[in-house]
Amino acid sequence: MAPAEKELTEKNKTEQKVSVSIFRKRWKKFRSLKRGYYSFLIMTSFFILSFILPVLVNKTALVVHYNGNYYFPVFKSGIYEGSVFGQDRYGEANYRMLKEQFKQEDNGNWVLMPLYPYGPNENLLDEMEGSPPHAPGIGHIFGTDDRARDVFARLLYGFNISISFAIVVTLLAYLIGVTIGSILGFYSGKIDIFGQRAIEIWATLPFLYVIIIVNSILQPNFVLLVIVLTAFTWEGITYYVRGEFYREKARDYVSLFRLDHRTEQY
Repeated sequence: MAPAEKELTEKNKTEQKVSVSIFRKRWKKFRSLKRGYYSFLIMTSFFILSFILPVLVNKTALVVHYNGNYYFPVFKSGIYEGSVFGQDRYGEANYRMLKEQFKQEDNGNWVLMPLYPYGPNENLLDEMEGSPPHAPGIGHIFGTDDRARDVFARLLYGFNISISFAIVVTLLAYLIGVTIGSILGFYSGKIDIFGQRAIEIWATLPFLYVIIIVNSILQPNFVLLVIVLTAFTWEGITYYVRGEFYREKARDYVSLFRLDHRTEQY
């Protein structure tokens, strides 16, 4: 290879190394940590699968074929009463019992249930012997709790809620913290001073008492808890971003930019 070509090849390799973004470098380093990387893949896969839990773990049937008609209760949960399918039951039909009923009658009707036919909030006292909690068994992998609710179903749905809650709170807290920290660090001066004092006052509010007061006034739900927890978790990232802005403002390229900008004005 000629010296000129060799030099050009080395230059291209150098440019490729320089062009690699910080994110790609960190991602490559993260992938080298096998335990963390594979744990991330497993958790991400489980989290994605948890959004289709209603068709995998549910007390509601996927499809019901009754007297020549097809019904899809999983998409209309709670609408079909037991009397709709000839079941002596007020309220939503018990599709597990309905499946056994159709099997005994053997008249062409059938019920397609999810892989694990139990719901997270379903009370099973009328179907199980003895008082709860029940020990793990073939029908209930992790048994039932003190209200005869299936523990395995509750664990799966709880996983989805917990991870979703953590992701939403983290994203909102970072969004608020980065925004406020950027404003304080960029403008500095009085805005920074008054902003810091306001954050310090807000941070002194007792989190536990606020939760108790809100809980006594409003009915707790996912959105409300996200709002309350986000309101008390954004302060930390604010200090970090503010400090990063001050550090960058002290660099030479910022001073040169300001000098050039003033020169253009005059």
